Amino acid sequence: MADNFQILLTPVVGLMSLAFLFSTLLRKFHGARYESLAFGGLFGLVMVVGMINPIQLGEGIIVDTRTLLLGAAVVFGGPVAGAVALAFGVTYRIYLGGSGMVPGVVGLFLAYALAWVCWRYLRKIIKSPVLFDAVTGVVITVSFGAVFLFPADVAWGIIQSVLPTLLVCNVIGVVAIGLVFRREINYFMAAKALEQFARRDPLTDLLNRRGLDAEMSNVRFDSARGHALFYFDVDNFKTINDSFGHEAGDTALAVVAARLKNSLRKEAIFARHGGDEFSIYLPSIKASDVEGIAERLCRLVADESVVCADMSFDLSISVGGYWSRVPCALQEMINQADAQLLIAKSKGKNRAQVAYNAEGLNAAAA
Repeated sequence: MADNFQILLTPVVGLMSLAFLFSTLLRKFHGARYESLAFGGLFGLVMVVGMINPIQLGEGIIVDTRTLLLGAAVVFGGPVAGAVALAFGVTYRIYLGGSGMVPGVVGLFLAYALAWVCWRYLRKIIKSPVLFDAVTGVVITVSFGAVFLFPADVAWGIIQSVLPTLLVCNVIGVVAIGLVFRREINYFMAAKALEQFARRDPLTDLLNRRGLDAEMSNVRFDSARGHALFYFDVDNFKTINDSFGHEAGDTALAVVAARLKNSLRKEAIFARHGGDEFSIYLPSIKASDVEGIAERLCRLVADESVVCADMSFDLSISVGGYWSRVPCALQEMINQADAQLLIAKSKGKNRAQVAYNAEGLNAAAA
């Protein structure tokens, strides 16, 4: 029995040692389209490794940790990840062949179905993660019943020699894998939350300047159409704060963000720079559209009064815009747009003022 434990636990220890790989996949694929495929592939590869070094009970009759790893793939990665791992396991078991091939394949499908039941129903009932993992280990062991596709005397012999070891390994294995994977997921989510906090303004949930710089580093502008940056602030913001209080000032900033956010294109990058200053960057926009968009921003904010507690006040913004069809550093675009903002303020506020890069404009006209 000691040898059985050693053989069965080897791939489990190997999987736990691959926690860093899981972390890498988590960072790369979390929330992405291929997340489940990536995690399913990880479990599937480790399943194959376990099947390379199984307990040999007879000609073509092998026992390994495939049910454990398949069950873990389903409960920790979801049904799609489990299906990918199942495909790995079934393919390799058919490749190995032998008299145990059919019971082995049937056992894999049973293990997937039992793990799916745990994932779909038991996790809602069993609130303790460790207890849920332990119960999952017990449940997926039922798939070992596929050995009854052998003659009864052979099946009973296999069960007596392997089932106790397999049951213990499945329970301990799922619990151990669960502890490792949940730790990695919790660490990743905490790190992601900290990163989001560092890059976002808590009042408006817009990017802050650090977040804007990071986002801009991943964006390529449309050199055929051009790109533009709008820089704006709240008109008479100090008066709002002085007359209605800082809570009203915060409400005004949140309202500006909310009224504009839902009207922007998907590719727009909206940021708050601090105080009452905001910017919107559009990586693809024609020169002929810039002024219209800047004026629409003003209208969207000024259309309705703002209500805060039992007070009501008007709200407006002044917008400076800068368009170019040639590459520009972010700070250069901000400086150019800010210069236009000052002109808009001097003309009476609640209006837009736009400048165009002459070189880019001439190229567009040509």
